[in-house]
Amino acid sequence: MVTVTVSNRIDAPLNKVFALFSDLEHCCELVDGIKKCDVLTTGPFGLRTRWLETREVLGRDVTQELEVTAFEHNHSYTVTNDQHGARVDTQFVFEPDGDGTRVNIVFKLEPQSLSSMLISPLGWMVAGKVRKALEDEVLDYKRFAEKV
Repeated sequence: MVTVTVSNRIDAPLNKVFALFSDLEHCCELVDGIKKCDVLTTGPFGLRTRWLETREVLGRDVTQELEVTAFEHNHSYTVTNDQHGARVDTQFVFEPDGDGTRVNIVFKLEPQSLSSMLISPLGWMVAGKVRKALEDEVLDYKRFAEKV
């Protein structure tokens, strides 16, 4: 299993930060790495919300179906998807930090198929790229959240 943890403080109130991170309608404008987002469910962002998200990965467009599998408004949510026989869970946790918000993201990739288990020793290569992508994503949200 590969686990990557990223944490950053954003100088904005928790409800504003949570709203930005869960805004699928504007995520392409907020995050440089997201090229396209098609919401597949109706209603507000929450448990069982599903969408197709396209990002550029290693020079090519990759589209994945994502689903919210755990949700606590203004506190946390988990996004889950399957990638080539591996389950990916990314948990976002938002905590008050003085007059700002601490954002903690935990990415877990767990092999589910024989082929994904065979390549799992190479997880350290994936971890570095995932860490960089998550750090960049948080910085994108931080830039928007901290605008006056």
